[in-house]
Amino acid sequence: MRHRIEAELTEPVARYFTRKGYRWQAKELQFYEYNIDIYGFSPTSDLTISVELKIKNWRRAFEQTLIYQLCSDLVLMALPKETIHRVDQKLLEMEGIGLLCVGLNNRCQIILEPRRSDVIIDSYKSVNIDLLRNERSREYASR
Repeated sequence: MRHRIEAELTEPVARYFTRKGYRWQAKELQFYEYNIDIYGFSPTSDLTISVELKIKNWRRAFEQTLIYQLCSDLVLMALPKETIHRVDQKLLEMEGIGLLCVGLNNRCQIILEPRRSDVIIDSYKSVNIDLLRNERSREYASR
């Protein structure tokens, strides 16, 4: 069996959240010294989402997702099905971090629903939404 790389998770996860209404997205959005793998905004629900992708090191993803709660309403980790069993789901649940499983067929499934962040800083969220809005404006202008 061939080993997957993190980049292979990006498109299936981005498509999954697009279908869920997070149509404004950025990949590798900088937040201080971190790069949020997928940051999305749903204009319909006015919610933001951050997703940290990992192949194996879920503890590192967990550390990052705790920080992302400062700028996102909902935060999740996404891991491949073959390694998701290693994750301490009770720890994630305690902190409100969601868990998304990416199957070998690239189908995504929520294993643990995220809880809305109670430590979000509205100005961080607003700046990121503005970045997404500006990116969308540039995309339309270049068509």
